Amino acid sequence: MAAAAEDQVVPGLYDIDAELYHSDPIPGGSLSSTGIRRLTDCPARFKYLLDHPEPYKPEYEFGTSAHTVILGNGPELVVVDKKRWDTEETKARVAAIRAAGNVPLKAEARQRIDDMAEALTRHPEASDLLTPGSGIAEQSAFWQDDNGIWHRARFDWLRPDDIVDYKTARSVHPDALEKTVYEHGYHQQRDFYRRIAVALGLIRPDASFKLIF
Repeated sequence: MAAAAEDQVVPGLYDIDAELYHSDPIPGGSLSSTGIRRLTDCPARFKYLLDHPEPYKPEYEFGTSAHTVILGNGPELVVVDKKRWDTEETKARVAAIRAAGNVPLKAEARQRIDDMAEALTRHPEASDLLTPGSGIAEQSAFWQDDNGIWHRARFDWLRPDDIVDYKTARSVHPDALEKTVYEHGYHQQRDFYRRIAVALGLIRPDASFKLIF
């Protein structure tokens, strides 16, 4: 993070890796979209999770890998083509890949992600939104409101006229997506991200927030 005099963080857009962003580099802490949802749901739970970060979950790697392939920005993806991942040899290899900051994938998972990427190219609106050169991927924004509270957001794909967020989902049936949007608070994320981007002058006030599932 860049800083001004007296170690004051400068609001703006930063090209930093996801690990640094999620560790919250703001001195004293900042609020993310997820953090605000937890805070408004149960302040005590929000405080507990700050003090006790959630353990690593391998299922997050699939979403990270999909973002890397679709957006062209992210950690290196390493296919571990073994039927069993519970042998000592394979567990050691997988651990080494993760320790190096990369993502291990089973062959079938990598194929599924490639199929998703191919399907996206066949969708006129989605492929147009993510046209290479039309935006920048995986950028982190930090902004301080009038009350002195820091907010942070990480944009999947930032365009002059849109914020585009790529989501993996178990189903894209309209009923399933309606439930997913409500459960994960994507409507709240939309308002939160737009507020930060507009305040920093990254997008126009009338710019949209679009989800690709």
